[in-house]
Amino acid sequence: MLDESELNHIVEMLEAGETEHALHHLESLEKEGSDEDRLAIADLYLELGLADRAVNVLAALYVDYAGNPHVALSLAEAYLDSDREEEAIAVLEKVDTKDREAHVRSLVLLADLYQSQGLDEVAVKKLLEALETNPDEPLLVYGLAELYASIGSFEQAVPLYARLPHLALPEEIDYQADYAEALTMIGSFEEALVEFEKSTGRNLNTVFGHAMTAHRIGRDEVAVKQFEELRTMDPDFTSLYLPYTEALEALGRIDEALEMIGQGIERDDYNDELRTVKAKLFLRQGATDEAVTELREALALNPESLEATELLLSVLFEAGDMDAVIETIDALEDHSTSPLMTWYKAKAAYELEAYEEAVALYESIEDVYKEDVSFATEWATLLVEEGQRDKAKRMLEQTLALTVDVDDRQALEERLDSLADRD
Repeated sequence: MLDESELNHIVEMLEAGETEHALHHLESLEKEGSDEDRLAIADLYLELGLADRAVNVLAALYVDYAGNPHVALSLAEAYLDSDREEEAIAVLEKVDTKDREAHVRSLVLLADLYQSQGLDEVAVKKLLEALETNPDEPLLVYGLAELYASIGSFEQAVPLYARLPHLALPEEIDYQADYAEALTMIGSFEEALVEFEKSTGRNLNTVFGHAMTAHRIGRDEVAVKQFEELRTMDPDFTSLYLPYTEALEALGRIDEALEMIGQGIERDDYNDELRTVKAKLFLRQGATDEAVTELREALALNPESLEATELLLSVLFEAGDMDAVIETIDALEDHSTSPLMTWYKAKAAYELEAYEEAVALYESIEDVYKEDVSFATEWATLLVEEGQRDKAKRMLEQTLALTVDVDDRQALEERLDSLADRD
């Protein structure tokens, strides 16, 4: 019988670079040794990364010991190391179910194989079968939870993760971050935050998830701490700057928020959303000119940004700069158009007393904003001034019929009453 010292000697030969001599010796032992020796040699081949040699040894033993689950598992693993997945599956599907340990091992391997092939439902079925055989095996519970989470079945994953604190899962497995992510996906943010705080795995995605969860539920002091940890770990993790800025703003730390969004722009200069947020912060400080500059920069990067467009037009309109409103819209219309832009152009035309143009512009978007009370009120005012009182009434009545909000309905009714009083 092949003893351990002989195998160790062969390994020493390989480590010394005597590869050809060592392999020749193993081949001799294959021929002369017992079946048990051949199993040990196959295991050594696998350890050495010589999977094809292992397959040759184990395939012959599998024929002689077809009912031996341990030979079957070794052969399946050798096939896997040789990238012969279909042959591995064929062997694993025939593993004797009477051997509980081998059966569970075969099911786990099959689950991994089927998942790698995109057959998620089959993989789940195999792990469920394994868990039915051994319901309190912590690694099986963990594996199935991870599988469910990886395929987006978070409702199924969460109860399995919840079992793990009561099972003897190896301490080195940090499942809390994955559990927390699964909880966020089903909307259980408070519970998720607790699990994030338990997690010892502080990689970038875990810290980001922790920060985002805290920010989402208004725990912005916690969020800021986590975002800062993330920024220290990797200042080029550009996704952190926008929510970090939002968290600082929520805490009223506007100067710090401006500093943070500025750092984000330095690292992601083509991000129009960051510039739009910076503009909003400037507006909170009353720095209108700086806000306008940032919004123009945002629109230069993305002329189709509706948020930046609406905010810029609103700022210019409130400042009374109607010429700038129209000039801005004319420039943007080279790239995109929207009913909102037309509305602002109509408002500016009205303020500039270009009534004929204003009428045409309001009329062109009447159907789009027929449910908007502000639009209806503005348009009705212009129609009355242009002597089209009846059309103004019809339009207000149409908007009233589509309006649910009590205050809005009252405003429309009062406007209609004022028109009726003038008849």
